[in-house]
Amino acid sequence: MRKEIVIGACFFLAGVLCACLFGYDYFSTYGFLNEYHVKTFAEAALDVSTLLGSIVWERGKFFIVLWLIAYTPARKLAPLILRCGLFFTGGVFAGACMINMGIYGLVVFLGSWFPHGILYLLAIVLILRRDVHLSYGGKRPVGNRVLFTVSIISLILLGCLSEATVGTWILQQLFMHTIK
Repeated sequence: MRKEIVIGACFFLAGVLCACLFGYDYFSTYGFLNEYHVKTFAEAALDVSTLLGSIVWERGKFFIVLWLIAYTPARKLAPLILRCGLFFTGGVFAGACMINMGIYGLVVFLGSWFPHGILYLLAIVLILRRDVHLSYGGKRPVGNRVLFTVSIISLILLGCLSEATVGTWILQQLFMHTIK
């Protein structure tokens, strides 16, 4: 467990350093968190149904690929690769937030993960930690697999819904404080 935390911290730090060293001009001038984009997002009246459809489409592709990987021998290596990728991209995003908003960027970074990030991470852990052949035995193997599948899909859809509603509202409130 300690080794995993150190590896995650190293990848997060590498992401922050990449954003600060290689992406400073991009993130501060043209990036997705520049002053124009933050102000536009903070003041926008977003259509929740369109946003929800886009989020379900984008997250759905990721989770379908992840689900397929869980049925291959690559599922032994997938958690490590996924964890390193998540920490690195999280570091890049945290670095981009801090480049554009200073120390308040850390608050925006943490706010961007709540509450949907918790649900997505739980779904990822359940998909990759589940022994896919475990539900073949027992009294109701089909029922167990269906229940597990419905639970994961419900968790992902709940994450998408919370990202389109609560997560967007939180980010708009946080961005409102940066433009004042």
